[in-house]
Amino acid sequence: MKPGCVWLYCALVMNLWIEKTLEDVFASSSHLRILASGEENIRLALRHYISEEKRKLETLQSLYEEVKTAYASEFGEVEIRSVFENPLNAYRLIKRFTTTWKEVWKFASDFAAFRDFESALGTLHDFIPNDDDIEGSKLSLLRLQMTYDLSIKDLLEGQVAGRQSLPLSQREAFETALVGLDIGKPDAALEWLEKARSHDVPPLVSSAETLGAMATAYAMKGDYLKAADSIREVITLDPNNPDHLRRILPLLTDKRPKPDSERERVQSTYRSLCRQGAFDTNSSYWAQDSEHLSCYLQRSKLTPFLRFKVEPIISGSPGVRLIHDFLNDKESLRLKSSSVHLISRAKVGTTLESYVSNMRVGKIAWLDDQSPDPLILRISRRISDVTGLNTTHPTGEKLQTSNYGMGGHYEPHYDHDHNRYNYRKDKLPPDIASNGDRIATFMIYLNDVEAGGATVFPRLNLWTRPVKNAAIFWYNYKQSGDLDPDTLHAGCPVLLGEKWVANKWIREYGQEFHRRCGLTQDDS
Repeated sequence: MKPGCVWLYCALVMNLWIEKTLEDVFASSSHLRILASGEENIRLALRHYISEEKRKLETLQSLYEEVKTAYASEFGEVEIRSVFENPLNAYRLIKRFTTTWKEVWKFASDFAAFRDFESALGTLHDFIPNDDDIEGSKLSLLRLQMTYDLSIKDLLEGQVAGRQSLPLSQREAFETALVGLDIGKPDAALEWLEKARSHDVPPLVSSAETLGAMATAYAMKGDYLKAADSIREVITLDPNNPDHLRRILPLLTDKRPKPDSERERVQSTYRSLCRQGAFDTNSSYWAQDSEHLSCYLQRSKLTPFLRFKVEPIISGSPGVRLIHDFLNDKESLRLKSSSVHLISRAKVGTTLESYVSNMRVGKIAWLDDQSPDPLILRISRRISDVTGLNTTHPTGEKLQTSNYGMGGHYEPHYDHDHNRYNYRKDKLPPDIASNGDRIATFMIYLNDVEAGGATVFPRLNLWTRPVKNAAIFWYNYKQSGDLDPDTLHAGCPVLLGEKWVANKWIREYGQEFHRRCGLTQDDS
């Protein structure tokens, strides 16, 4: 119970106790004095209660206006898509559920109308974000800025790839910079800090806080002179706060490992291809070594009169092919509808050990060929038809649908287990021991993505843009039986909109008469 309510309750109880215990109060001035004093306490408690309720209403009105602004276009119309498809708006959506709506709950809990609010919020019980969600959304925002080389000035002004939303505050920019420090990206952190310093007037972040974070970033870079200069300024501004020094001192003796040059090269190529795939809308794919091979119609062996529109992107291994119009609109919609209530956070690793990681940010569902919906089996057979491979379970895995939202991505990785030859024979993961490794990948795009979300192959200098109903196919193993290192690929972060894909992985065992082994070790 609130303090005002407690005082009011106590005062009323006291008054009732007087009336109950003492009769003829009017007969005694002492009792009248007690009664008058009690009434004064009640009056003061009531005044405090009214004041508190007014403050609640003002706070609730302010919070309501904040949320109303987020959902109103310049014409005053609600645009739900603009809230979750724009990364800045999506970040604030997460933030509102971790801050604003908590405040509403706190202030509204004493109101009768609170019951309607409680009921509405209760319908979202399983979807209410927590502190991990707000941290994840900050990381996604930083990832988008770094991957697509977005102007921080534009982001602070609320602009993302030509889309306008509410501007970021200095505090939000500062918190994004701190995420950069947490993940070991001091250059990105400095860029955010420098742009944010003069963003808000009056400032929402103290100069000492900003300079302290900048000192940390400089120390992480090994630029100790600039770190020392920043610390001197911090001490001048905030001489009684030792926290900044505590944060810097361990970095002065920190022996940071040298960056992996090969990994840095792959990451650089990955980001470059992501940028090309996000903003080049004139083509569905691009490959540096593409031979401009001609597309062709491939006759279906199962469905009369069906022709697959196949466009080879790279000949030879890994044989990347683009299949246009593999699904129709109704089929794509059905796959998404079947998955939306089944999806859970995607994990990375192997069947021996899998875990949630920021390497992959998205949610997945698995759809079985034997499910009640005949579409799943029909798609599996269609994949077999166009690839010539056996897709019956367990040679063909279940169909995996993936949904990527704000900044959703999958960093460069292999679909096959690149540690396969490091396992002892009796320690193979169960899936490889039973069915062999993933010999091929078939990926279907279930929707168009407004910006971002391309599939890229850093070692091939190749990207493909998500085109609704199209599919891409490639082999993870050469015909010689060797792993193909060129199949390293990634799903770029979603910049605007959302991304749905469906994957079918096809295993080795059961392909003996569908994809014959090469005759030499060099066969690709």
